[in-house]
Amino acid sequence: MRHLPCGSEHPAHHGHLAVLFRSSQVIACAFTIVGTLATAEMTLAQPAGPPSTSSVSSGSIFGASGTMLLSQFANPALVGSLYLTPQWPMTGYYSIFPGGLSEALPGNGVLVGPIRLHPHMGVAQMYTDNVFRTNNNKTSDFLTTLSPGIQARLPFGGFHSFVIDYRTNLQYYSRTTSNNVQDQTALGAVKFRFPGGLNIDLQGAHKLGHDPRGSAVDNVNTQRLGVNKWTADGFTGHAEYFGAQSSVGLFLETLRWKYLNNDQGPIRDRLTNRADLMFSRNVTDTMSLRATVGAQQSIYDQNKNLDNVIYTFSGGATWNVSEVTSGEILVGYQHVQFSRAQVNQPPPLSRFFRDKDTYGNLYVMGKLNWQATPFLRLTLQLYRAIQQTVASGSLFYTATGVNLTASQAVFDRTTFNLNLGYERDKFQGFSSDGTTSASDRSEDLRNVAVGLNYQAVKWVGVGAQYIFEDRRSTLAQFTYQANTFMLFAQTLF
Repeated sequence: MRHLPCGSEHPAHHGHLAVLFRSSQVIACAFTIVGTLATAEMTLAQPAGPPSTSSVSSGSIFGASGTMLLSQFANPALVGSLYLTPQWPMTGYYSIFPGGLSEALPGNGVLVGPIRLHPHMGVAQMYTDNVFRTNNNKTSDFLTTLSPGIQARLPFGGFHSFVIDYRTNLQYYSRTTSNNVQDQTALGAVKFRFPGGLNIDLQGAHKLGHDPRGSAVDNVNTQRLGVNKWTADGFTGHAEYFGAQSSVGLFLETLRWKYLNNDQGPIRDRLTNRADLMFSRNVTDTMSLRATVGAQQSIYDQNKNLDNVIYTFSGGATWNVSEVTSGEILVGYQHVQFSRAQVNQPPPLSRFFRDKDTYGNLYVMGKLNWQATPFLRLTLQLYRAIQQTVASGSLFYTATGVNLTASQAVFDRTTFNLNLGYERDKFQGFSSDGTTSASDRSEDLRNVAVGLNYQAVKWVGVGAQYIFEDRRSTLAQFTYQANTFMLFAQTLF
């Protein structure tokens, strides 16, 4: 996620589903596609129910669906390179963007009365030859990342639990101190697991984060300033019912974004809402069919030309033919509907101008897993989805990509990881003087990552990773190459 988990955003009525979001400024509703991991690792207790293929949220194909807002997060290795943070051996990548549900950390933890604590600490030393992700005048730098955190779980009422999770991502640069960040995430969640097959997750979270250099939301005009920083406060709810052969799930989320520096607030401060309705039906013991409908809504405080709703409709299947092969696929259509008539806005909002009020796009999300040998696992991910960004006057972009991940167990405690990724981004926008600007922008992103993880003992893991990024854009200022090296260690109790 992961993740996965979003993004990654709602008006009110679609079919028989009506969802009401209330804030100090707006009443909004929405529906958008999401898949959230519902494995044993993510649930403290799973009641007896239908096979896993019946779960409408048991898939993991959410990387580019809007859950995490940036399509590049579909590639796990690129997450670490853009954010200059490793894939921690015990807890995975730091939860960069808001969205998604909290996961129960593995292991027994430390039992304090009825509460199970999981304290953890990560330390990484890194080097990159292009810290600002620029085309010219590259700057190299060394940095240190510290990631302390703690999770507390309190079971109650049998299968239910209450979770508090706090994590940090502290980065200190040797030469370019303007890149220093102190990301923090604090959340509280209640997880209900009812014996009849109903699961309910409720979560509130506060996050202090930043836009990574080289990502689609990184504004080229701020490349030599401090990174864009923001806060996001939100609520997430997920309910799913498992029947004998079918299941239905509903996912709701509302987020308030506030940007803190570089004059990004007038452009990007907003309320985002989303809701998803998902259905699944078993057709065989190894396959289920799925249908999803959803929308994500963005309501900007000042940049009203960007107010919009993205509707997503898709259908597909998930299958688990054997212990060797499994997969999932969703294919559908996305429709962007801008909410307000086009108006002339003062600078800097005048950069965001459109030539029409609606846009459409083919939507694809797929994943294939193959256990080639007892020690080698391959995963192929395909995606095509609309991604929202407000960089350089663009309205949004369409991302089409593929990722191949391989994990090979070398020795009992050592794993070799390889990731190959390619993505094609096509930006949509229109300048206020009537000439195309962002619409002329398209990019090809290629990346390669190789690494080793070693499990020294049960509660300590170490690793090393090298990542190469190559972004080639029709606008020269967005083109760059970067090499990143990481050494890291983490302990988790």
